[in-house]
Amino acid sequence: MTPFKRVFALLLLFLTPPTLAAPRYHPEAARLYDAGLRALAHGDQEKARTALEKAVTLDASLADAHCVLGLIYKGAEETPAAAEAFQQATVADENYIEAYYELGDVLLVHLGDTAQATRVLQKAVAMDANHARIRTLLGIAYFRDNLTDAAVRELQHALKLDPTSLTARYTLGNALLQQEAWQSAIETFKALIDIDPFHAKAHFSLGTAYRRIGKTEVAQRNLQRFEVLSIEEEQLTHLKRFVQLNPTTAEPWYRLGRIQLKRQLWAEATQSLERSVALAPQETRGYEALGYIHFQEQNYKQAVAMYQKAIQRKPDVATYRNSLAGAYLMLKQYPEAIEHYQTAIHLKPSEPRFYLNLSKAYELAGAHAEAEKTYQEYERLTSKSTSQ
Repeated sequence: MTPFKRVFALLLLFLTPPTLAAPRYHPEAARLYDAGLRALAHGDQEKARTALEKAVTLDASLADAHCVLGLIYKGAEETPAAAEAFQQATVADENYIEAYYELGDVLLVHLGDTAQATRVLQKAVAMDANHARIRTLLGIAYFRDNLTDAAVRELQHALKLDPTSLTARYTLGNALLQQEAWQSAIETFKALIDIDPFHAKAHFSLGTAYRRIGKTEVAQRNLQRFEVLSIEEEQLTHLKRFVQLNPTTAEPWYRLGRIQLKRQLWAEATQSLERSVALAPQETRGYEALGYIHFQEQNYKQAVAMYQKAIQRKPDVATYRNSLAGAYLMLKQYPEAIEHYQTAIHLKPSEPRFYLNLSKAYELAGAHAEAEKTYQEYERLTSKSTSQ
């Protein structure tokens, strides 16, 4: 997500219609504030920044303007300015809970001022005990100060409020490791990996926990998984940087898309692969990968279109025919599915799964005799491969 998109997403998160009208403020400051929001909505951060800075100069009580400025500064990595803006937002409105959260985040994560961050976050928790992200940040602050018991309590509370928080779960797992609560740490990291199987650091910490209790084989598996994921993350970083500098080269876009696909980042993979096929339309592998993504997202018509493009360029690839037939099957277009499964078998008659798929298509189409005959051929091929 780009800095602007992060800013605007956060803006929409906590600004409500009553705050946008702001009738009690200095009229020109309110006008500039509204102009700043409109500029931000249209992606013009510089114009938004200028308008908002003028607004808070005219009227320092515009808490929302301070906070939005803080988000802009934060997105631009101007962290001291961001911290000051969020601080001013809390001065303008002492109950502005999101400003406290953002201030705590900048102080803790970006400036490393754990002591001041803790004070801000403790005050925020006293104001809103059910704010999961604030409790998560406070738990991280306690963990960094080696207040492990307090960190565990805070992070467990945060997870009760938001069980999907990866940050809270990962930090809790490490706090439990520090307490030598090995089994609890293992369960915490396993739950995290269930949510995000590509969380490299969680695999490393889980491997560490297993090793501490003597389960060396499972520990080694997790540590190897950590190594693989770490390499992939390095490749992602490198490829993203490369395509920014060389946007007209197809191969890196394809390689980037494949890694994103592997990590189930469907939207990002789609964008990368679409760039790849636009730059190298004669290559079929990009269409095949896009077809797979559309199939996984249940966009079967788009999957058909992608597989058809691959087949137009390479009509004799059996797997393309099988994939196209699968998409037709999901669309309940059984004659088309049967036709392409049959073609796949003609192109590669030794592949058992093509017969199994064709059998299913016949069954769904109501052709039960053909389904049974085709299934028998599937069994013959599988038994033959087993005996060998």
